[in-house]
Amino acid sequence: MTRIAPFAQQQLILQQVLNVQARTYDAQVQIATDKKSQDYAGVAKDSERLISLETTRSRTEQFLSNIQIQDQRIKLVDLGLETLDSAARDMRNILDSALNSPAAFEGDLANLAANTRQLVLDVLNSRDGNRFLFGGTRSDTRPASLDPSTYRPVSVIESDGVTVDSTFYEAYYEDVLGNTLPFAAGSFYEQIYLEKNGVAPGGPLPADLDNPTLSEFVAEDPDLWQFYVDRMNSAEMLANPKLDYYQGDFGVQTARVDDSTTVQIDARADAIEIQQLITALDAVANLPNADSRDPFAREVIVQARDMLNSILGTDSSDGIDGLDGLRVRVNAARVTMDQTRERLTSFDAFVEGTINDIENIDRNEVLLKLQNDQFVLEASFTTLARLQSLSLLEYI
Repeated sequence: MTRIAPFAQQQLILQQVLNVQARTYDAQVQIATDKKSQDYAGVAKDSERLISLETTRSRTEQFLSNIQIQDQRIKLVDLGLETLDSAARDMRNILDSALNSPAAFEGDLANLAANTRQLVLDVLNSRDGNRFLFGGTRSDTRPASLDPSTYRPVSVIESDGVTVDSTFYEAYYEDVLGNTLPFAAGSFYEQIYLEKNGVAPGGPLPADLDNPTLSEFVAEDPDLWQFYVDRMNSAEMLANPKLDYYQGDFGVQTARVDDSTTVQIDARADAIEIQQLITALDAVANLPNADSRDPFAREVIVQARDMLNSILGTDSSDGIDGLDGLRVRVNAARVTMDQTRERLTSFDAFVEGTINDIENIDRNEVLLKLQNDQFVLEASFTTLARLQSLSLLEYI
């Protein structure tokens, strides 16, 4: 037995050397990665708990990402509404100035209104990446369009013959009041007169009852024009304005920001404030003679100015919150999101700390063990080298 003992001893030491080498390699990997193991087997006793924590953290981080996306979207929507508010305010001031100093704005009002209307459309058709912001849940379609195939302009005076244009009132009569054409009283002129006075007109009657000239329109009743234009700012119109420019749907964008929390982004181009803004701008933009010294045009300008006042919050008698109120409703979601973000961030930090306790090493402890294993490994190599130098002859 004494003749083979050195060989057995050599094999034992060799096995120990391999074990120490493996521990040394593992320690070096741990120090390089700060992790106890590169797989779940290395933390077997905590693996189930670790998987659960990692799943929770992944879901939490997804919610935080959703909040970031929605917060950015709300900021863009609010910026758009701020632009609309500024445009409406500027146009209201222009109309006020035109009513007080007509000569300074002669011929410019229609162009100014048309340019502002285009700015409004550009804002309503703004996008966050490939998603339109103001189209409800239908985010792949331009929400606002003045395409003549679907949109009937708010024009109260025809530009070709200086006649009263029945197109706008037909839309009001049908879409807003819920009636069906033809007019109950027979013609456009007779219908307007009947609604104002309660009786049919007696005369003199316009040559074309459906397309009366301005002078014919007011011949029997001088106040009929103001009654007609007042329809733009009537209670019915404010409650149910024209919507044929709107191409989105009537859903509300929602976003889940937590397992039990969703927020709504109530920003659609069909909001009553935006409807009134487009109606007012369209009415002025389509005036053939946008001169506030013209008694017919002046009444349209006054009504448009009043509509802008209503959406700017300077006239609250109509119950409209205004563009500021719309911005408040849109930004209300940010309060919930900020509170949820703060809570999720704290929870994520707690989960991350728990995961680190399971996964991460104590560097000082691992370094100490590595140094000890390196010392043992060096001693093992020395012993192994001595054993390998022995021969059977020397041993005998």
